[in-house]
Amino acid sequence: MTMIYGDNLQIDAHVKQCNSTNIICLVTTISDTIIKIDCAAQLNPDMPITLKIPGLSLITANLLWKKNDEYGCQIDYTFHPAVIKDMVRRLDRKRLVAV
Repeated sequence: MTMIYGDNLQIDAHVKQCNSTNIICLVTTISDTIIKIDCAAQLNPDMPITLKIPGLSLITANLLWKKNDEYGCQIDYTFHPAVIKDMVRRLDRKRLVAV
């Protein structure tokens, strides 16, 4: 069962696919194995992506679905809840503005 640890987020990140350049995206949801991003670029659902979130190693993921500019991405490993909590605390723009 997937656990959602961060939803309705605004975390700046970059996504890259194959030989593309880094494309700006916004991480909006993080769970232990799924990341949802908002990205205006047209990503190929048949190719894995590399996601760069500040302060983390590169994350490889497969695209599961697309709806408008949103993509659901399954990561290759499981995030520990403490890593997600720290990431949200440090990087979520909505949280930083509210503080």
